[in-house]
Amino acid sequence: MRYHNDYKAAGVPTFPSTYSFGVTRTIIAVSSVLAALAMGIAGWGIGMTFGYLRILIVLSSGLLTLAIATMLRPSEQVNFGLFKYASLYMLSSMVLIMA
Repeated sequence: MRYHNDYKAAGVPTFPSTYSFGVTRTIIAVSSVLAALAMGIAGWGIGMTFGYLRILIVLSSGLLTLAIATMLRPSEQVNFGLFKYASLYMLSSMVLIMA
């Protein structure tokens, strides 16, 4: 969404150009929620201790908060924050699962 005009000028189909910004935000928010659930289920499934699960819950809460903020107050700053936090979340949750 950040480089929508550049991709559009190059003729590259993206979610925002094919659907809309609203649908794209919804897809991003839903995928963030599903990622948090998948990480929680994976952590529980491998027998992660409660201390690690607590950290994972805190990280997931941040991801869910940003996903909801993206839906309620859409802006480029919130989208960029969600993108950056999602990357940090994935890295952190994978490190927790490995530990």
